[in-house]
Amino acid sequence: MNEEPLSDALLRQFLLGNVDDQERQRLESMFVTGALSRERVIAAEQHLLDDFLEDSLTPADRERFIAQYGETPAAQRKLRIAKSIQEWAASSQEETAVAAGAGSMWSRVPARFRPVFVIPIAAVFVIAIICAVVWLNATREQRNRHLAMQQELVRLNAPALLRDVSPTTPPLTLTPGAVRSAEAEKELTPSANAEFVELRLLWTQKERYPSYQATIRKFDEEESFTIPNLQLDTGNVIRLRLAPRFLTRGLYQIDVSGVAVDGVAGPPEEYRFVVPG
Repeated sequence: MNEEPLSDALLRQFLLGNVDDQERQRLESMFVTGALSRERVIAAEQHLLDDFLEDSLTPADRERFIAQYGETPAAQRKLRIAKSIQEWAASSQEETAVAAGAGSMWSRVPARFRPVFVIPIAAVFVIAIICAVVWLNATREQRNRHLAMQQELVRLNAPALLRDVSPTTPPLTLTPGAVRSAEAEKELTPSANAEFVELRLLWTQKERYPSYQATIRKFDEEESFTIPNLQLDTGNVIRLRLAPRFLTRGLYQIDVSGVAVDGVAGPPEEYRFVVPG
């Protein structure tokens, strides 16, 4: 697969979360295979951030941008700071010219009578710029981390790896919430040297699908990862592999849906496990 079918416009819609599941899976697969380079994703994201700060996004894209990059009140506040900086920078040349004309006037005013608020205002702008730069860098790093984790999960669950490489630790079998008893959630304790851990998700629905899709997230966090093209194995189980280095202490939830030939997802099953501290 090459990059030619992937336009910059399509990549931008992907970053804005404005593509369907099938297209998103295709782009993620391109990222995994190297057909979509990390540098191109970063460049497209930077252009998107610049357009937001310059207020050149359409109203719909602006809403999607805020939903993708500014979901928390703190992030939205930083976006407003960054926007203020852009507006200030746009008018700074005009203000500089005015200040230059007034410079000779201020030079004739005794220092004790000059306005003392000039330095604090400059300091505020410097702090705002620093906050905006730090936030933009953190946002970029977070998205790159998310893409790297998504890439690793897709790689671990590739059919060839599932078929040819066996887990070094015993798999953990999970039952869906509808049939799970009132006992405590099962614990997953990854081996320190294991490349991956394997979960076996018991599929209890009568309906059988050509493929299955799993979405995993930590129970108290919004960030989630999707693993497509899973298969129903012998014993009505769906095998799912995770990288131990991505698993931190806490409760995890996995939602699994069957995907029909036409791409329509069926009703999901919910599975949970705990990573102990």
